[in-house]
Amino acid sequence: MPSTLNRLSAGAGMLLAMIAAVAPAADEAGARRVTFTEDVAPILLAHCAGCHRPGEIAPMSLLTYEETRPWAKSIKEMVLKGAMPPWFADPAYGKFRNERRLTADQIALLAAWVDQGAPQGDPAAMPPIPDFPVGWELGEPDYIVELPEVDVPANVADLFPNLIVPLNLPEERWVRAVEIRPSNRLVNHHVVLFMNAGGAALSEGGFFDVLATWAVGTGPTVFPEGMGRRLRPNQRLVANMHYHATDTPQKDVTRVGFYFGQGELNKEINAVLAGDVTFRIPPGVDDFELRARHIVDQDIQLVSYFPHMHMRGKAMTFTARYPDGRRETLLHVPNYDFNWQLFYYPEEPVELPAGTLIEIDARYDNSARNPNNPDPSRALTFGLQSTDEMMFGVFEFVAKEGVRPKAITPRSRLEALLRALGTESVYRVDLALGQMKVPTALVLPREGRGELHVPFGPQMTTVPVRDVVWSGDAFTFRLDIMGIVVEARGEVRPDGSITGAFTRPASPAAAPSGSGGAFLGMFNLQGFEGQRAG
Repeated sequence: MPSTLNRLSAGAGMLLAMIAAVAPAADEAGARRVTFTEDVAPILLAHCAGCHRPGEIAPMSLLTYEETRPWAKSIKEMVLKGAMPPWFADPAYGKFRNERRLTADQIALLAAWVDQGAPQGDPAAMPPIPDFPVGWELGEPDYIVELPEVDVPANVADLFPNLIVPLNLPEERWVRAVEIRPSNRLVNHHVVLFMNAGGAALSEGGFFDVLATWAVGTGPTVFPEGMGRRLRPNQRLVANMHYHATDTPQKDVTRVGFYFGQGELNKEINAVLAGDVTFRIPPGVDDFELRARHIVDQDIQLVSYFPHMHMRGKAMTFTARYPDGRRETLLHVPNYDFNWQLFYYPEEPVELPAGTLIEIDARYDNSARNPNNPDPSRALTFGLQSTDEMMFGVFEFVAKEGVRPKAITPRSRLEALLRALGTESVYRVDLALGQMKVPTALVLPREGRGELHVPFGPQMTTVPVRDVVWSGDAFTFRLDIMGIVVEARGEVRPDGSITGAFTRPASPAAAPSGSGGAFLGMFNLQGFEGQRAG
């Protein structure tokens, strides 16, 4: 795990803007003597010591002057860059109840303290160290589940065990908070808890069945007042684990603490996963774009956002496109850092009416200019290893009316998407995948790039449709599925019906090995037919 001091730094332009923003406050702070006990300690204890104290994830403690003084120059550097405290949301879009950002005045005080030689000040003015919790951050849980011990051998590839654990609850309860505590944070990169005993990703309502997550920087899952998730008797959870190996054998035992709500559950939390698993990011590119969409098929309120990419991810934006055509940026993370997996909780639930499209735009830097890139010469596809890539935007929501949202199916989700897209360039088509026919939405404009929206588990996968060429009502286009180029040829008839056929690679040697070949084999693309949706 990279050191806290090696986090991804902001660009030069952002640094200059930050310095300009704090300059007036810095002048004011520099006009008087700034000391640790009177000025710096209150900031560190309120915003930094939660991680920077013995037994927590940070590599150094910042509780006392003696512990902090050796790190003074590094503290100034990290806060001026905006790398510490770890918070990556653009302040221009949305207000978040878990925001960690320092104010311009606080940054100026820290910088002035360092510039003045980092004096201690009067020891009697030192504020008391807060009574930080020992062990469980939220206090003793109502119910604790201990996951099986995991052995992590030395010098092996990343491990991804799925641990299935029984709850053994005597009665149904609802959960207002979940805290996940690994015993070995040196090797444990993340934990994702699913509700479904069989490991499926879908809930009974057809939504993404994630309960809670843990990663470096991710605090306990605390749902808004009156909101939560249901746990049922005899239910089993699936814990998807991710471990990094070190030079020595390691062990980890992760514990999960559940905090039960009292009375009736007012709103049941659900989750949505929007993303792309078909992409190929070429080597050397410094700004590669991937897009995904999710259609809101009923009135909802968003309660959290969770962007997820790997080491080449550099930015992600969540945008709402409302039924009346308005667009609103919900979350913009301009400097994504894989080392910090953060949830973003709006101060108030964000209301989205049925028919809203949530668009996810992700940017990747696969060039040598990315200091986190282990191999700029490698093309990237979807994969579980940290050196592979992912593109997911996760968000949690509740129904605006009622306790739980209406159930959805891939078909109902597709119909809602078609209604929202509803132009003459949109077609409802059935893909022939071997013996199966899968309903999809094909966006095939006369100019520009199109999209193919394919139901894939709990999400609608967006596959870019490239190189669209029209000749009258006949067309050709290309799909790039994990580096496997598939060509399509078809036509649109006067009645709005559409038909086409795919040309697959001539031989297995033409397709890459690994996940790309497996994905194409699963799809076995043959052709499509359908009707204009508009």
